[in-house]
Amino acid sequence: MTVQQQNWIRRLVIAPETRRFARTLTGCVLSYGAARLATLPEGYWALITTLIVVTQPSLTQAITTARDQVIGACIGAIVGGIGIVVIERGADPVAVVSIALLPLAALAAARPGLRLACVTLVIVVLVPGGGGSAFERPLHRVAEIMIGAAAAFIATVMWPNRAVKLAHRNARECLEALAQMIQLRLAATSDDAALARLEQRSIDAQSALAEALQEAGREHVFVPILRGSSDAIDKVQPFLVRLHRDVLVFGQALLHERMGDGSARVDEAWPALPRVLTLLADAVGAVPVSQRKLRDARASLAPLLERINGHAGGNRPAFAPGVELVMSLIVKDMDGLVQVLMPSGKGGSM
Repeated sequence: MTVQQQNWIRRLVIAPETRRFARTLTGCVLSYGAARLATLPEGYWALITTLIVVTQPSLTQAITTARDQVIGACIGAIVGGIGIVVIERGADPVAVVSIALLPLAALAAARPGLRLACVTLVIVVLVPGGGGSAFERPLHRVAEIMIGAAAAFIATVMWPNRAVKLAHRNARECLEALAQMIQLRLAATSDDAALARLEQRSIDAQSALAEALQEAGREHVFVPILRGSSDAIDKVQPFLVRLHRDVLVFGQALLHERMGDGSARVDEAWPALPRVLTLLADAVGAVPVSQRKLRDARASLAPLLERINGHAGGNRPAFAPGVELVMSLIVKDMDGLVQVLMPSGKGGSM
């Protein structure tokens, strides 16, 4: 198997679509098996409920839909049971359904999620039963809906979206690409193809991070994004955009500073930039963000901060002022990223 095929299989396994497929299949199997074990005569309603609930885009919506399905079925069953009592005393079934449907239709108009009450009423009252007590159908109907909703919830918990983990992975990918870009620039490499690949890798990682954060927002009940905490991965993206831009400008500035033989006058402080970016990549790659790695990154960043602060006080370098200026922007953005991920006064995981 080639590397490309292995990568394709890996992407397929971790893809959100694969997890949604597994979630739907698991829910249907659980629902069908439970309905069969309960010997319900119309177990397909449990499957239908499972499909309605499990295909919701987030756990929040799945819970809300399951709740509305159960409440709607209970309301429809209760009203239908009352209608059966009235019909057994000689009332016309169509007239009973027409009258009982009015308040349920008004309820569905106010709360669309409870529209199942109308459906349950019609099935309980008008659809012929298979013998036995007329009140069995409302009870069976509620049991089927509850089984379907429970199976869908279990499947959703078993196969949650891993959007937060994907967001961490994409942030790490972007920072690693930026670190390698700086390393190639400092080495005065002429491999433009490698630089172009790294630049595209950073862009793709930023785009994937944005998509992962949107998916994580939809899954925020089960996999929370902890705003203001040490795992504030949702606040990383603006810093990655700025760092990407700064690294590109850094490379252009180095090109202008090259001497006649093509080499650049590299200051001894500049190689620390990719080291700090690599440490930051390791930190954000962990779930939650590794505070130990962040402390290492902050320690490596401290000399660079002292350097640019000293230059701001008037101690400017005698050469490469353009590169020094861009380097100061990169350092400040990295420092801002560290502060966001490791707010003062908050502990973190190791």
